[in-house]
Amino acid sequence: PMKLAYRWITLANRNYFLYLNRALAPYGLNSSQYQFILNLFENPGITQDKLPELICINKSNVARTLAQLEKKGLIRREVNQEDKRTATVFLTERAHKLYPQIMSAIQVWDNAVTEVFSAQDKETLLELMQRLAGRAAELRDATPTALRK
Repeated sequence: PMKLAYRWITLANRNYFLYLNRALAPYGLNSSQYQFILNLFENPGITQDKLPELICINKSNVARTLAQLEKKGLIRREVNQEDKRTATVFLTERAHKLYPQIMSAIQVWDNAVTEVFSAQDKETLLELMQRLAGRAAELRDATPTALRK
């Protein structure tokens, strides 16, 4: 059998999302919504049209998830004063209070899943995964034909 890195990356990611769905359920969040909270915490007032690229999901999923978060009272949208066609997005006070709990759930998982590595191995893994994620972003729009060259 071929040794595909993505087989293991995908498997680890699926298990992470299963854990995250359970860990975030008490807060009324799921694994597809938490990324918005984290990104909006780091980028308050970002315009809605910038979120698809930042979170790597399509525009319709962004719109749907923002509507869900707005309904839960976790975000608010305002008309962008520089471009009235777009909205700027902010976390509410309620979301700001949830942020530490979300980060704690992520940190607990990260610590537990990487405890099988030495500190040096974990550092190496992080470096390799950052490079891999960067390369994947560069190739995101490539076709299989173009990648075979």
